[in-house]
Amino acid sequence: MSARVQYIVEVIEEVRDNFRNSGGTSTDSITQMRIRAGHAVASRQNISNQAVLDKFIRQLQPDIKVASEFDALLKEWLVDNSPRLQRIVLKHKSDSKDQLLIDRAFHKAPEEDRLLAEEFGVDPYDADFREGKEKLRIHLVKERNRHLVESAKEKWFEQNKGAVNCSICSFSFEDRYGDIGKGYIEVHHIVPISTLTHDTIVKVSDLAPVCSNCHSIIHRYHRGSRWMSSRSL
Repeated sequence: MSARVQYIVEVIEEVRDNFRNSGGTSTDSITQMRIRAGHAVASRQNISNQAVLDKFIRQLQPDIKVASEFDALLKEWLVDNSPRLQRIVLKHKSDSKDQLLIDRAFHKAPEEDRLLAEEFGVDPYDADFREGKEKLRIHLVKERNRHLVESAKEKWFEQNKGAVNCSICSFSFEDRYGDIGKGYIEVHHIVPISTLTHDTIVKVSDLAPVCSNCHSIIHRYHRGSRWMSSRSL
């Protein structure tokens, strides 16, 4: 990450995410959010809070001279989608890397994208997500083919005499939760996401029984475009 805009971008992203997670209804002011974001960035970078604040004063002059001006522009962007703050920060970029960092910070992922990204444990603001989200949607649709999923569960429970454990960690919902967990298991699609198309025929053998925790981690872990499956563990 470019040192020239690094702290500025990190603070913007922190405030953006806090504002988004509150649904825009937080009782905290943008200034309070920015102060907390500054503390978080300072802690993460192992520097002082003042060093983070100085970035706004020093790097963005003469466009922004004091923190309150930055806060006002940040609020305009978050509430009214004003482009003024983004234009100012872009004026102070030094290279194409800065451009990418700034574009990422000011990108507002639609709710549909945020929900999809949350499903897979990835960042909706990441460029790789934005490029691959259609494949992720296909993946979800195929995972959630209810007829196929129910067929898989019936086969697994028959093969295991009614007791199906997670294929990764052996967790049993019935053992842990009693009757309420009986018959419950999540289903993971183990065919690599890069191979999926709308015409792909998915079989029961392409699915694996997993617990909720392992399912989340499988989707969170990825190297390049290769998504981890239960077979690769």
